[in-house]
Amino acid sequence: MESHQSYTSPIAESTGSYKFWKDVNFFGCIISGILLGIVVFRLLSPESGIPKVQKVTRIKRQFEAEIEQLTAENADIAEHIEAMQIDPFWQEKIAREELNMALPDEIIYKFTE
Repeated sequence: MESHQSYTSPIAESTGSYKFWKDVNFFGCIISGILLGIVVFRLLSPESGIPKVQKVTRIKRQFEAEIEQLTAENADIAEHIEAMQIDPFWQEKIAREELNMALPDEIIYKFTE
């Protein structure tokens, strides 16, 4: 009895394996292209991508400028309050202008327009 063993050449085996890897590379490129497209779409979409980040950054800069302005105003107001509590000139000015007070020997004249 003769046994027939089938002999496959290394070229035939590598050709089959080459076809497999060629198919895998083809589908891998397609899947990679789809994933890249999804990533690019997400980056450029207005509701969650780069435009949204730019909008939020712009709003943040506006708030920082507003905070800086309000901090400066608070410092001015604090200086004004301190001057009113300590400086006799400011105390007299407030008493005269806002409370309509006068020194004992003074006469106040009011003019109507």
